[in-house]
Amino acid sequence: MSQTYLEYEQEYNQSLSRVRSFLSSHARSLTTLKECDRLISVASRCASAMETIAGEENNTFQLQECRRRVEREVTPLMNEVQGALREKDGGGGMMDVEQRRNELFAGGSNSGGGYASPNLDGGETGDMMQSLIRDSDDLLSESRALCAESEEIGSGTLGTMGMQREQLTNASDYLRGARGTVDQARGLLQDMNRKALRNKRFLYCVIAVLILANLLVLIAVIKKHTK
Repeated sequence: MSQTYLEYEQEYNQSLSRVRSFLSSHARSLTTLKECDRLISVASRCASAMETIAGEENNTFQLQECRRRVEREVTPLMNEVQGALREKDGGGGMMDVEQRRNELFAGGSNSGGGYASPNLDGGETGDMMQSLIRDSDDLLSESRALCAESEEIGSGTLGTMGMQREQLTNASDYLRGARGTVDQARGLLQDMNRKALRNKRFLYCVIAVLILANLLVLIAVIKKHTK
């Protein structure tokens, strides 16, 4: 596999999070619903890849978890989005924006061409304007959902950075403590070196005294024998 289980799981969670964000904001234009359908397909493929990896690793827990996720998360969202798409299609679908614009600005063709003021009190043009206003509201809702999602991602990033800063602070404290321990050990070694040097000097003095005593005894013995 080109990706690991955790990478597929992260992509799966991000896709479903965006779908829930779109649906909760009531931004259910045809474009938004198609995007939700695409994200659900991505999540479904990620779940299948996760299930394959879990099967290859003989991880029973992850395998069961993948199946539960598909049943509890992917399937309900898929049914909701498919139902909303059917409602859109059942209502005659959405008219292309360019077509609506042409129809609006072609309203004066019967009077010699050019733009004619639409009748907002009723009729097909009024319905068309109302539909355009609803689509604009849907786009605004979708933009608000994207802003909310961006804010949520930013908050998560700030939280992660805060945790990393705390970890760096703890590591700095550990390093400071280790440096203090090293300084203490260096002081102890210096004390031991000084004591060893004093002991060595004392031993040298004792050896010198013994040599001198031996020489004096030797001289005394020689003088005694010469007399």
